[in-house]
Amino acid sequence: MADDDSSSGADSSEEDKETFDDKMKRITKLGKEGNMQALVKEAQLADCTPEMVSFASQKAKDLGNMAFQKKEYEQALEYYAGALIGDVPEKEKIYSNRSACLFQLGKYTEALQEATKAIKEKRTWSKGYFRAGRAALEMEYYQEALELFEKGLEREPDNKDLVAWAKKTRDIRNQNQQDKLVKKHTTDYSKFDAVSKAQQEEEDEEEAANDPNRIILGDRYYSSSKMEQRQLKAMLGYKEPPPPPFEPKFDTDLVYRHDNRGVKTANPIWDPANREWRLDAKPAPSRVDYSDSQQTQAMALFLERQTEVQYVDELLNLLDQNATPLETYVKAVRDIIGQLMGAEGPDGKRKKHNMIGNDARWLFVGIGAGLPLLNAARYLPTSEIIACTAHRAAYIADISMAIARENGLKSDQVKFIHRPSQDLAIVDPDGEDINNLTGRVDVVVLDQELFDPGLLGKGVLAKVNHIKKKLTTANHLFVPMSAQVLCAPCEIICPRGDGPDGFDWRAGDDTRWGAFYETTNLDGELREPWRNLGSVHEVFDFDFTEQEVKMSGQTDLTFTVKEDGVLNSIVFWYKMALTGDTELDHTPSRMRDDSSQPIRGDYNRHATQWLSAPIQVSKGDEVQIRASYSRARIRFEVTSHEAAAKKRAVGCPRWMFLRIWDEPRVDAYRKAIEKALEKIMEAREQIPKLDRPPLRIVHMGAGLGQISMLAAKCAREAGVTDQDIETHGCSVVALEQMPKVVKLARRIFHDNDADKDIFLCNEDVRKLPSQPQRAQLIVSEQFDPGLLGEGILVLLNAARIKMCNAFDHQVIPSRATIWAAAFEFGEHLNSFQGFNLSMLNHYRTGLMADVDTALADGSARQMSNVFEVLKFDFEKNELPGAHTITITPTETGKITAIVFWWEMHMDMEGDIILTNWPDAVPPADFSMLEKDLHRVSPLRQAVTHFQGTYVKEVVKGEPIELDVGYEKAWPQFVWPGTEMVQKESGERIPKPPPLPRHRLYFEKLKSETEKLEQQLQGALMYDEEMLGDGYAAAERIALEPNGNPNYMIDPNNANFFHMMFFL
Repeated sequence: MADDDSSSGADSSEEDKETFDDKMKRITKLGKEGNMQALVKEAQLADCTPEMVSFASQKAKDLGNMAFQKKEYEQALEYYAGALIGDVPEKEKIYSNRSACLFQLGKYTEALQEATKAIKEKRTWSKGYFRAGRAALEMEYYQEALELFEKGLEREPDNKDLVAWAKKTRDIRNQNQQDKLVKKHTTDYSKFDAVSKAQQEEEDEEEAANDPNRIILGDRYYSSSKMEQRQLKAMLGYKEPPPPPFEPKFDTDLVYRHDNRGVKTANPIWDPANREWRLDAKPAPSRVDYSDSQQTQAMALFLERQTEVQYVDELLNLLDQNATPLETYVKAVRDIIGQLMGAEGPDGKRKKHNMIGNDARWLFVGIGAGLPLLNAARYLPTSEIIACTAHRAAYIADISMAIARENGLKSDQVKFIHRPSQDLAIVDPDGEDINNLTGRVDVVVLDQELFDPGLLGKGVLAKVNHIKKKLTTANHLFVPMSAQVLCAPCEIICPRGDGPDGFDWRAGDDTRWGAFYETTNLDGELREPWRNLGSVHEVFDFDFTEQEVKMSGQTDLTFTVKEDGVLNSIVFWYKMALTGDTELDHTPSRMRDDSSQPIRGDYNRHATQWLSAPIQVSKGDEVQIRASYSRARIRFEVTSHEAAAKKRAVGCPRWMFLRIWDEPRVDAYRKAIEKALEKIMEAREQIPKLDRPPLRIVHMGAGLGQISMLAAKCAREAGVTDQDIETHGCSVVALEQMPKVVKLARRIFHDNDADKDIFLCNEDVRKLPSQPQRAQLIVSEQFDPGLLGEGILVLLNAARIKMCNAFDHQVIPSRATIWAAAFEFGEHLNSFQGFNLSMLNHYRTGLMADVDTALADGSARQMSNVFEVLKFDFEKNELPGAHTITITPTETGKITAIVFWWEMHMDMEGDIILTNWPDAVPPADFSMLEKDLHRVSPLRQAVTHFQGTYVKEVVKGEPIELDVGYEKAWPQFVWPGTEMVQKESGERIPKPPPLPRHRLYFEKLKSETEKLEQQLQGALMYDEEMLGDGYAAAERIALEPNGNPNYMIDPNNANFFHMMFFL
């Protein structure tokens, strides 16, 4: 026993020693980093008295000075960090010495930060400015360095070092400006660029590696030094007036320039010296080569990653609706298999294809949901099958292989190649590149994901030519065999007084433009009303069985107008022959033959190109259209009618136009406002006229101002006169934060004679000062399908404080209740056309759902009755707390999600109800149906998906508990006992469950993409000195997103990113 005790004591001592060593290493590391807070914490944990800390600090300072004199800068930094723990005198000198150490080590950014601390510690001491100036000079901030030296001289005019370095810096700055000026007027040596290209690339790489101001964007970067210059100035107390607002303008003629090399473009550049935007005329860059612009490369990289993050969402959308392309592609592959196996003869034997046998080598380019690939592998177990993901994202390859394994495919049956299609090549089977083909293929299947609604937008022509030239045998089969582009002239316009609200919205049509065509589904719910003004015309035919497909072409069309209207768009789509017997036809339903099969699924399948200017046409007019295509887009241009095209300066999200047509919503708001104003006006009548406050309505989340104009109209009908407006000002204060949308809304107000009644404020209500004239009514539209997502709780509270009397105002909506039901999503993927695709259920992360469609398609199953979640009283400002509810499953299975929606009482009595309650889900209380009920359109609900171990197995009739609560902008649903963790934002969320490898790859890609987006927005969209370059890069990509074959970008993403500069 004694021996055991001794051994135990020795082990304990060893553990204490190791702990002490680890602690010393940690303290040393903190000293090198200069992490004061952590060092102080360590001292407190060690129970050091203030006297001990003070003594140690002074000792550390002395040791630091000795190390500094010996030029042991790393050691000096450690000692100085320890000196700063205690209340040591002359801290500014310690910061100054730390700055000098970092300067000698070449860490100029950190040296500048330490010098700044020295300045803040003692602003009258000139040495801090000297240290900051030296660091800024090394970072090539010449003007800022000079200003720092001059500020030091203001404190100590006779300081020789400051005088000498100020003169030296001034000379360097002047020489630098002179060099830039000379460079603009010297001979163009661009013809020698090819000779020095390799050397320049090496120099660029070295500069990138050593640039302290770079922002890493994957394997590319751009300098952010301009941004840091302003941060430096702000840090040192410099005040600089903001630049005037950046006003980009888009020239629609750019759309029609297929190869715009040599064409002059005017990109606005912020000139900080003269404090003005100037035009920088230079040759327009190529749309197929981004090597001349780091900004364009960074933006293209982000857009490609964004496309890959969205990839699996699009797959799930097709699978959940069993969309037509899935079935059509499977049928086409089976047709090919039948051809290869041959028809069955009288003897019961099959005769092989005359050119290719059933041992043909297959190549699938783009895997999609994997159904065509799985069918080929099932029916041709001895064939060699190669599947190319055609993407860069690792998770796409990993999930494709996981689905293959789940369905019994072996590694020797299907070879997966993870690389973009343009990188495919025939390689030596014994060579190093094993991730490629080792021989030519007999059958090629291009997945539907490679074709956008405009057919060519994803650069498929170059992919086809590369495959046919490099990878196929002479007698190969190609799926699809051919494709035909068709089009029709259309009118898609805002209402001219004939909409649900009776207002004139024609100003909104000025936002119908884009660098690229827009994609939509003219047969779906999420669209505006439209009319085709002419018959369908065939535009281009692409024969993929030919040896090579032409990369450009042009044709002229003539349309005869069949009814009066405004021609402002050409809608086009494709009809694709996958095999001789299988066709995928995307013709809109109202233009299809009665005998043709309808298209199943609500997915984008039509493209809309806005004309450079709308044209008023009459029945019988002939309109000539020139259609053309290049490597990655199709264009349409009117040649018969003269229309003055103008540069576009304002954009608008399309969902705002959809709200104009939402009659139930408009009707509910109109009735609620009329009812509230009736009470307000009655109360006003009880007040003496001279004491009567003016009527004031606050409209939050105004958007284009539809409800603002409705409120102003109701106020007029309630008795507000021109004299009231002239005396007291506008009756409605509308708040909207998007500046370009505000600009458009003002035009709409003017067109409807409402500009005198409405004051439109482009500001966050939280930033407004307290208003002297208080409002009697708040009208809010700041809610999403989950009620809280647009910040209604925070913003409504701010509006009460800033703009209303505390106890004398009404709110529309008055109250709101969140209702929910448990659902199981994705059970149908366990056996989809005979295959298990349930792996894709790991990617159900969306926040919005169409429950009616999901129930009708069989992709969702309701697992419980409806239950009440949270109740908000906006009128009384009463908010619910977190609580636990009990739900009883109505089915046996899995609860994979909670779907929730709201029921809003627009008036205090609860007689007027606005809701997004699903039609297919019975109400919890049928008395709701007896009220004045309005369902918004389109009808969508919010959803919280459970992942991994949080998916709940339930048995019918056995109650379970669920914890419910909410953050500021989203309800929370958590199973009791779930471990919670805190995000950096402070929000508490359930601890992420264990997930498969492919989902972890996805989360990493998603996180990197979000970070990249923040960097791009911060440096290219909100940095005034880089806005011009950022806009030029966005425009360049949006004009032909996949013109550069090195990227695979969803054109919708590129178009929207470009449009963000106009919002």
